[in-house]
Amino acid sequence: MKAKHLIIALMPVVISQLAFAQRGELANAKSSYEKYAELKQFNANGLGSTDLEIAKVSIDKAVLHEKTSGDPSAWVYKALIYADVALLDSVVAKIESLTTEASDALKKGVELDKTGANKVNIDRAGALISRSELNLGIKAYKSSQYDDAYVAFNKALIYKQGDTTLTYYSGLAAVNAKKYKAAIPNYEQLIKTNFSSNRQIYLDLSRMYAIQKDTVSAIRVASEGSIRYGNDVALATQEIELSLMSGKQKEVIAKIIDQVQRNPTDKLYPFYLGIAYSAINDYAKAEEAYKNAIALDPNYANAYLNVGGILLNRGIDTYNTANKLPQSKQKEYDEMIKKASTQFDIALPYLQKAADLDPSSRLALENLKKYYIIKKNKEKVDELSNKLNTLK
Repeated sequence: MKAKHLIIALMPVVISQLAFAQRGELANAKSSYEKYAELKQFNANGLGSTDLEIAKVSIDKAVLHEKTSGDPSAWVYKALIYADVALLDSVVAKIESLTTEASDALKKGVELDKTGANKVNIDRAGALISRSELNLGIKAYKSSQYDDAYVAFNKALIYKQGDTTLTYYSGLAAVNAKKYKAAIPNYEQLIKTNFSSNRQIYLDLSRMYAIQKDTVSAIRVASEGSIRYGNDVALATQEIELSLMSGKQKEVIAKIIDQVQRNPTDKLYPFYLGIAYSAINDYAKAEEAYKNAIALDPNYANAYLNVGGILLNRGIDTYNTANKLPQSKQKEYDEMIKKASTQFDIALPYLQKAADLDPSSRLALENLKKYYIIKKNKEKVDELSNKLNTLK
């Protein structure tokens, strides 16, 4: 009887010691990790790694035992420990596995931490996981694995929401993976900040919208960027080009004139001004603008082509008007035909120059051929017809 009572008395003591042992594992994990974390501050790579290994062994036991598996600090420390182990590794597969375990452990810790007592360590763990995902993203990006890089950068952003560098990296990876729809929200977020590369972000974002055929948004972004960075030629050009292509020629004339004044040696802006004036049928101003572009670049084929077209059409309009006159107005008819002939001859040097500068331009050759048809020069018409037939 005495022996039996002795055994019964000892049982609670054994149970208590087992529970204490598991709590001791958690305490050991915490203390060993903090030793490592303290040494890590001195930027000595691997310094204190033995403490980190000890911490990992202890935390693996602590999170599995029923006495400590419900302790939020156990899971948060597992996240801390695994994230730091991941940061020391160099094998991508191991880093991914360790980082995933750290992330899962942190989620568990957050779920269990009802009072917020572990907030500081939760934030610490999140920062470490984010850094590990960032490293994975950079490795993938450098290996041209842009889809993987995009996934990793987005995982890093979970723990550092609003971080402009990570937001940019994520967007950049998406762009390189040709996931423009995925990249657009990142870039939209960046232009709302003072991110250092926002000049380029505005331009790239506008181009992405254009690729998605969302011209309205493309122009909006280019316009916002051009206003924000008044001296940025690329943004101003993007807005002008998109506006011209989308039929907003009249609305953009003032902005083109502004760029002509800001960049007096750039042939592109007077050329664009010519396009805009032509679109609203102000051909006199369009002619002047194209000639200004030619003055800046005497070999500007497109400017010769467009001004030649204006002059040729002017002669055609005069010729057609003359042919609509009644027979009773023979004198007026003769005068208008003579005027049309002069207008055609004024156009010829520009038509010829356009064809000489760009012999593969079908439009330049067709315009020149039209001139010789009007002049009834069969030899030249045949010559130009042959050249047109050789073009693909």
